[in-house]
Amino acid sequence: MLRSVLIVGLGLMGSNLGLKLRSQGIKVYGEEIDENAHARAINSGVIEKESATDVDLIILAIPINQIINYLNTPLDGVKAKGLIDLGGTKKKICQLMGEYEVPSVGGHPLCGVADNSIFEDNINLYRNSTFILSETTSTNEEVKELALEMVKLIEANPVWLDSTTHDEVIAITSHIPHLISTALIGAVMKTHELEEIMEFTSGGFDGATRLSRTNPDMIWGMLETNGRPIGDFGEKFLEEFRNIFSMQEDIDLHQYIENTVEWRRELANKFGERTLE
Repeated sequence: MLRSVLIVGLGLMGSNLGLKLRSQGIKVYGEEIDENAHARAINSGVIEKESATDVDLIILAIPINQIINYLNTPLDGVKAKGLIDLGGTKKKICQLMGEYEVPSVGGHPLCGVADNSIFEDNINLYRNSTFILSETTSTNEEVKELALEMVKLIEANPVWLDSTTHDEVIAITSHIPHLISTALIGAVMKTHELEEIMEFTSGGFDGATRLSRTNPDMIWGMLETNGRPIGDFGEKFLEEFRNIFSMQEDIDLHQYIENTVEWRRELANKFGERTLE
């Protein structure tokens, strides 16, 4: 039974996770290298004032590269029955978890906001989101039960997925869109002044570049730990992009656009249109 957790990283994801778990009666401890963020978490009642020594579950709510560093360092000063992370890639992390001293499960909640540098209390951040869970070679029944209980307490929907499939799918649904957004901003920066372009921007530009507001460490971590799936699908995307300009007949291009619009509308009709945050 889940009674206590240690959340490593008290930014947007970690603090709001702590708020929700605390509201559900869980004792929440926290670690954060940013003194201001740590003090804010204590003052907001997110975490206990004292340090953790013995908890049921360690939750790594830190950027991917920091997760990797954590898993490469022996656990010091705290005992735990299990460990889970919130990182956006899984294969590399799950490989390290398999060798870690604490039984571990890979985790990835599909929620958050574009600009995660801005902290905002949202106790229901995880509600109704898909929470992907990936087994590792160190996973046992106890840590699986602890992870599932945590997901249930934050009102998310658990989905078990192997780490390789996770990274291939998330490359398409998250990582490539982030890089397209970043590349569009990069191209504009080289050709236009900020004041010149902003006078004429509207919803199209805002929507297409929203993801480029993401924490740079997060985007870098995606590339560093999921390069092959990103590269493989990235090539397919670039080929598709070039093909648009090679369509000689207007009717071919018009039909192509009609097909993509129909597919996207069908997606929205079936699953609903999510609000951009």
